[in-house]
Amino acid sequence: MTQTSNAMDPRRFVGWLAVIGATLAWLMAVLVAGAAKFDFDVLDRPAMMLAYSAQSQNLYRLSMWADILGWYLPFLAVGGYLWQPMRQRLGALADIGLAGLVVYAVLGIAGAGLLNLTLTPVAELAAHDPAAKTTAEALWITLQSGAQGLWNAEAPVLLLWGTAAARFLRAEKWGFGRLLTFDLCLFAIEFMFNLGGWRDLGETVQMATLVIHPLWLLLFGITLLRDSDLVRVAHYPAARQG
Repeated sequence: MTQTSNAMDPRRFVGWLAVIGATLAWLMAVLVAGAAKFDFDVLDRPAMMLAYSAQSQNLYRLSMWADILGWYLPFLAVGGYLWQPMRQRLGALADIGLAGLVVYAVLGIAGAGLLNLTLTPVAELAAHDPAAKTTAEALWITLQSGAQGLWNAEAPVLLLWGTAAARFLRAEKWGFGRLLTFDLCLFAIEFMFNLGGWRDLGETVQMATLVIHPLWLLLFGITLLRDSDLVRVAHYPAARQG
């Protein structure tokens, strides 16, 4: 039984996805700032992004890919990996949580993909047709607002999965469940600030989220790669009987 479980155990694959994903998640913030040449006033005034050089546009496009590959796809892998043991302990809560995680990823990927695909054509419209510049700026601001709306909606559905996952990890005493709980609290606080119209406070909390969310992913991935015996027993309870 143990040999079969080892052959089926995807922990190294998921572990490396988590470690690489965390690195890309942090890289995303650096690329966004680099595209703006670290002029953070540009990030507060989206219309200024239409004046990006070709190099800055490429950095911004790469930042959205880093967002997709760092903030969303690895969490789908982690969620899929944890689903089986979570379901054994938590039952239907694991199913509900996984559904929430899928929606979280869809919202995030849609928001990043929207901006990734549209910055260059909208910037070209503004640059090549001065008469259409105002329209292009309004269109880009609308696209930015739409993407931000999708990202703001992530918190409630992430909480569906995160609360169940954190509860499971704390009970199993591995996977940094307490850090995940703290991460979820930051998401909830940021969501409440944005919902209440306190954007500045929400952005302040977001700065912490940009650090903590990938940090949990990184530490979880390292746990999968290092503590193989502990993780295998937690993930495949039947192996205890082998």
